[in-house]
Amino acid sequence: MIFSEFEYFVFFIFVFLSVWYIFPAVFSEQRKEQRILHIFLLIASYYFYMSWDYRFGALILLSTFIDFFVGSRLSNTTDQKKRILWLNVSLISNLVFILGFFKYYNFVATTANSVGELTASGPFLPILNIILPAGISFFTFQSLSYTIDVYRNEIPAERDFIKFALFVSFFPQLVAGPIVTARTFVPQLYEVKKFESIEFRIAIRFFMLGYFKKAILSDHIAPTLNVIYADPTGLHTYALWIGSVLGGVQVYLDFSGYSDMAIGSALMLGYKLPTNFNLPFLATTVSGFWRRWHITLNSWLRDYIYFPMGGSRVSSARRKLNLWFTMFVSGVWHGANWTYVFWGSLNGLFYVIEEFYHDMFPKQKSDENDKPSIVQKIGNGITWIFQNFFSNLAFFLGAVFFRSANFSNATLHIKGMFVWQEGLLRPYMWKHFLWVFFLVVFGHIAGYFIFERGKGREISPFLEIATYPVIVLILAVLTPENATPFIYFQF
Repeated sequence: MIFSEFEYFVFFIFVFLSVWYIFPAVFSEQRKEQRILHIFLLIASYYFYMSWDYRFGALILLSTFIDFFVGSRLSNTTDQKKRILWLNVSLISNLVFILGFFKYYNFVATTANSVGELTASGPFLPILNIILPAGISFFTFQSLSYTIDVYRNEIPAERDFIKFALFVSFFPQLVAGPIVTARTFVPQLYEVKKFESIEFRIAIRFFMLGYFKKAILSDHIAPTLNVIYADPTGLHTYALWIGSVLGGVQVYLDFSGYSDMAIGSALMLGYKLPTNFNLPFLATTVSGFWRRWHITLNSWLRDYIYFPMGGSRVSSARRKLNLWFTMFVSGVWHGANWTYVFWGSLNGLFYVIEEFYHDMFPKQKSDENDKPSIVQKIGNGITWIFQNFFSNLAFFLGAVFFRSANFSNATLHIKGMFVWQEGLLRPYMWKHFLWVFFLVVFGHIAGYFIFERGKGREISPFLEIATYPVIVLILAVLTPENATPFIYFQF
């Protein structure tokens, strides 16, 4: 089930009523109520995950058992060699036997066999019929963060298996994030949740906004994008540029929409998930864009890849290599396809180019007491426009590789964007492009003034609640008949 389907609404209403009405009425002892509540949420989370394929439950349970056991072993010894050994057990189990096999085996086998055919040595490895479990990259990274943090002595090992299992499998963020760490989520499991302290208005805002992004905007432009990316050779250069921009916008709408609905769902149950997107198209640098996009993944890569490699505490050349490699890992994490490998490498290259630019033209510090003149304000505005244009252009070019089914299609798409070609230019492409693009731009401008400039005004609770039936009706009317699967489910 996905968040925008009726089946999920029925499921969530049942969970919501159980958490806030049934369990408090049945159990008078608070401690016992909390224990039963966690067990119930764990069962509900496994049911949610196994609704795609019942076999997926065994895989996430295996990962949970391994890392819970490794965490206890790490906490019971101070011998550094043994601690490294147990950490490697977690790393190898998750990255090689679970994530590596299910997500990357066929990719590696196909690549090896292609090399074998070129060298006339024949195929090396069999191609297996492997079903990719939904969200496998999310829960493996999430579980890994726990064992790494325990190894670093940053958090204590969790002794309650139910709480740890719920941390790994909590259904709102299970299959597509946001990625949460044990240090931020497990402490919430020890808090007593009170109905009156839940910020329901904020939760409903998140869910409705996410639904609008996903079901109304992303799903409406998906058919157009499927036409564009199916065969770029027969399309006009204009259509290919539309596909590049619209493809990047759809990934944003789809993924940030899911994240918003996940945050809203969790908040209605009393749990806070981290922000995953922060108006990324307002960024003026490549690095600034990725600090606003998929924030939890980039934070994970920073804490567990970039910093251990030395981060910025190394030479300038090594720092650039660290940045490139971190983005390369991001590309590999996203999918077992050369398009994702190249996508990550390309974004890493953009990072490095930006670093060279900053080395050549270091930013001048201005005196905070000096008020800029009109000319300086105009110059700053023009500079912002150019910087914003190039940071978004870098993203949209990369989006072609992210959205394309294979590397060949992606290169043909890029070629058609920069080498003029005549071809099909369907009128509805412009229609979809303009109104969706306008709404995304408007949303970012409104978000800037409300969240970054603090210009928003609090809405009357009565007025806001009174509009809910109207909003729900509008969303129901605008929702297309066929829902499109979330793009990030495949990761």
